[in-house]
Amino acid sequence: MKNLIALVLFFMLPLSFFAQELTAKKITETAVAKENPQEAAEYIKSQLAAVSVPAEKRALYAFLGSLFESMALYDEAKNSYAAAAGIAAGDAAGMPKKSSEMLVIDAVRCALSAGDGDVALQFLNSAVRNSKDESIQAQIKLYEQWAALCNAENADDIAEPVSMLKAYADIPSMKSVNPSVLLTLWYVTGEADFGNRLVKKYPESAEAGIVTGKVQVMPSPFWYFVPRRKISLTQPSAEEKTVSATENGDGTQGEAAVKADFSENPVKQQLGLFRDKSNAEEFVRRLNEKNFKGYIQEETRSSGTTYYIVLVDENEDGSMGLKLKSAGFECYPVFQ
Repeated sequence: MKNLIALVLFFMLPLSFFAQELTAKKITETAVAKENPQEAAEYIKSQLAAVSVPAEKRALYAFLGSLFESMALYDEAKNSYAAAAGIAAGDAAGMPKKSSEMLVIDAVRCALSAGDGDVALQFLNSAVRNSKDESIQAQIKLYEQWAALCNAENADDIAEPVSMLKAYADIPSMKSVNPSVLLTLWYVTGEADFGNRLVKKYPESAEAGIVTGKVQVMPSPFWYFVPRRKISLTQPSAEEKTVSATENGDGTQGEAAVKADFSENPVKQQLGLFRDKSNAEEFVRRLNEKNFKGYIQEETRSSGTTYYIVLVDENEDGSMGLKLKSAGFECYPVFQ
């Protein structure tokens, strides 16, 4: 009888060992060895059901969210981050540590990047609003105004968020997001003073690089959904020189300059941004299968990195974006 028990235990050992090995760390290590991010994401999704430990599943959803976000699949990223935030568990061993509040903020960011300000506000109105973390509260306040700007349909709609952001620019508790606040004000209002303050206070920041032209705002995040006053800190256009007639005596522009140009129409729709050309080509193939005429545009940044942008030209009635989204493709308008 003892021999039989020993034999059963012997055959159970591999199963027990395998169960212990099914961790978020192990799964993600296998995933990143895949040929491309799409395969990595599919592998992680296929393993989720087999993971029963809450902390491990939470870590996998968080990792999956970051993977989707890197591929500009913002709806999927939003859902993954939200799923992670909804699991009451600690951090998994060997995986990045992230609070549930931070995961909610990640979900908000991706909702905004997908142009869904309403969903972003729903997340912000969840339990995260009771956070005792000052940096989380600062991000909540900033993202609320970003959501309002994302939902703006005309120049009047930006008045209140601009007013709030101007107040936030001088509040000590908002210091952790001050570069983002100043960049948003510069971007939306066209007031060079905000750009000057940003460059002076945070000269090495990415936000300052955007103002000076050393860094380019990626076309897919939520900035594409935000009304913008065109501006160049170093080379003002004729339009901007005309606007400067509203300047105050101290060189800053008055409230009359807080306007936005909503008359531009998109010339094409962007669906993806890839470093690997083969991934871009695969995306175009998928578009062609759905009878969309996708094509690839190469763009080499100042860093030397070449990106492959997947685009579809806008049609005459301006409905291409709606058609693409109806077919299941997330897209973002590209203006000339």
